[in-house]
Amino acid sequence: MWIMILCSVKIMERVEYLMKNKDFFCMRNVIISFLLFMFMYYLINNSSFGLSKLLEITGGQSILDMEMMKGYSVDRAYEIFEALGETGRAFNLKYIIPLDFPFPLTYGLFYFMTITFLVKKQFEKMKKPWMFGLVGLLPALFDWLENIMVIQLLLNYPERLEGIVKMASLFTQFKSFFIMGSMILIIMGLLGMVYKKYFLKSIS
Repeated sequence: MWIMILCSVKIMERVEYLMKNKDFFCMRNVIISFLLFMFMYYLINNSSFGLSKLLEITGGQSILDMEMMKGYSVDRAYEIFEALGETGRAFNLKYIIPLDFPFPLTYGLFYFMTITFLVKKQFEKMKKPWMFGLVGLLPALFDWLENIMVIQLLLNYPERLEGIVKMASLFTQFKSFFIMGSMILIIMGLLGMVYKKYFLKSIS
């Protein structure tokens, strides 16, 4: 117990040090986080234990997570589970969901690093640019919560857990919203860098 507490304190101290060290948010680390994101993206989408294999098993039926911005009703959720079939549901639970815990961490880290890097470049005197970057971690958080709900639904199938479905749908929508928000911030940051580097320079 004491070892766990000590480790947690050490981790928090390390995180606090990194947050204060603006040099941590550099292009090199943005690229590293992007490569990790792309590696996990490949595994969860194109590997022999990813979505492409599931689509092959189910004849084209994908998973609940793909119902992004609009979410899903209770009837729609169980329609998807039924279409997946027993083999598809088992494959999802055994292979895809375990991948869908590290995957959000990688894209959340990429969004966090990229947004923070761009804010740091735009506002050099800002003391805590990483505060804006935290927006990029929110989709990962809601993705994990969504996964926890989906696990409960799959483990209890065919029992209809309407409250769990509604929570899962809400987490899916929040995840989608913050993914879009992160992308918008990144695009705005990139446009700001271009404007600052080329347009303002040409004026001066």
